[in-house]
Amino acid sequence: MSNQNEIDDILNELKDKKRAEGKPPVRKNFDIDFAKADEAEVKNQNNNFNIINASFKNETPKQVDLNQIYTDDDYDEPADKKKKIIIIAVIAVLAVALIVGGIFIFTKNRDKESETTTTPSTSAVSTTEAPVKILNPLTGEDAYNTSAVGKRPVACVVENAAAARPQWGIADNSNPPDIILEGEVEGGETRMLWFYADYTSLPSQIGPVRSARPPFIRFSELFDSIFIHWGQSSSKDNYIGADTVFQTDNVDHINQMSYSDKFGLFGRDSSRGVSSEHTGVLYGDKLEAAIEDSGFRTEADESSFTKFSFNEEDKPVGTESCTAFGLTFSSNTKTRDWTYNAEDKMYHSTDYKTDVARKNLLVLYDTTQYVSKSNYGGSGRTEIYCNYELDGGSGKLVSLGTITEITWSVENGVLVIKDASGKDVNLNPGTTWIGYGSSNHGGTDNNNTPA
Repeated sequence: MSNQNEIDDILNELKDKKRAEGKPPVRKNFDIDFAKADEAEVKNQNNNFNIINASFKNETPKQVDLNQIYTDDDYDEPADKKKKIIIIAVIAVLAVALIVGGIFIFTKNRDKESETTTTPSTSAVSTTEAPVKILNPLTGEDAYNTSAVGKRPVACVVENAAAARPQWGIADNSNPPDIILEGEVEGGETRMLWFYADYTSLPSQIGPVRSARPPFIRFSELFDSIFIHWGQSSSKDNYIGADTVFQTDNVDHINQMSYSDKFGLFGRDSSRGVSSEHTGVLYGDKLEAAIEDSGFRTEADESSFTKFSFNEEDKPVGTESCTAFGLTFSSNTKTRDWTYNAEDKMYHSTDYKTDVARKNLLVLYDTTQYVSKSNYGGSGRTEIYCNYELDGGSGKLVSLGTITEITWSVENGVLVIKDASGKDVNLNPGTTWIGYGSSNHGGTDNNNTPA
């Protein structure tokens, strides 16, 4: 049977059913909203609705009125048929919406997945920060002992008489003094004060350790130091000795002459065959225990702790060249000579009967006063001491083969260094030698660099 005959049989069957129900054939229009459906989907549904198509009516598709659908004999379609048509149309619209929505969600998820795999989250990105440098407050050098940060330095009195040279520890390869202060004491001799920022890292032996003098005590106070010495000058007549300054300034100090020394902090080294006053030494590895046992304050008082300013990298300090430098502390003393080595960028002196190297040479000229004390030590003779007044004044800074003029002062208990224009002076990172000269008793320096 042909398709056409099948359709005719179906239509005749529908007409007979209508007549049996006693309903006259009525032509009826109903609308279907195809706007929400895809055009291809509408055409497929039309076939399912038994719509008269173009081949059945011998018409072209354009002649079919999609808004007016009826049978050949103008009979009404059954109610369940109309409902089925509407349900199918709604399902088609929903299907199209679900398909479109599914495509949208799939695309969006795929984009997110792509972003997740190609773009790392902010929390997952690791940032590399530059390591924090811990600097020695007296040298500006890094790799400093973290446990010493914020601690007080120590200042040890070391003599410089000819019989005391070479001093133990002055040129130590691992732990040389951070700062060496050298100035006149009496009889045209100089004495030194060695500063160590970390008192747990002294050489195994330093010395000869000698007695305290008031100018050295007061200078050590500029760095909030714990003072270490072997003996002290005493007040008499017009002379104010170290014993008085320790009391009036309430200075934390360890004096071998009155110290119980249960840790074996001090001793003597007689290997050089010199008189006993040149043999007293301090054993560096015993100092930490001695300080802790003494009950001294170990945290530095930042308000009274001089901290020099340092360049991050080595820089010339002036425009004038200086490869050979000498300081005469006063008209009563000899000259301390230094020579620059461009290879290690250090100034070297052999005056101490060993090679002593320093990065910076800092000269401070101060007002000095000679004070006499009669019957010194019961000997019947008079001793003349050299006192420094800490008045401030002029000076020189020598580093990296260059030299410049500076001024210095003591402000609020700390040492302040300025250049000729009044700006803060930066030292180069490294050890420093401070030459304490007399501004009123013949102190002078010379730059021996050939013109």
